[in-house]
Amino acid sequence: MEKVAVTAVMIALLTAPAHSQTMQQRQEERGSTVTKTPMQKLEEERAQRALQADRDYDAAMKRSKATTPSTATPSTAPDPWQNVRPSPSTAKKAN
Repeated sequence: MEKVAVTAVMIALLTAPAHSQTMQQRQEERGSTVTKTPMQKLEEERAQRALQADRDYDAAMKRSKATTPSTATPSTAPDPWQNVRPSPSTAKKAN
């Protein structure tokens, strides 16, 4: 008899999480307002940040494509070594 009682208690305890998980679904079916769980809020926040990162990346790629040496003229192309190289007038004097 004791084994049956312990088994019944174990089954009841194991089914409690499943019951609480479906609580939100039942509330939605009845039409009552359902607040989002912290995990759902976190997932939505993470998705929004990922979407914003994609938009920022696309914008940066468009900006960089506008100034690539293949599409820009030599006078407007960015020169990352401009502070390292001597200016053309000092380069002629050194030779």
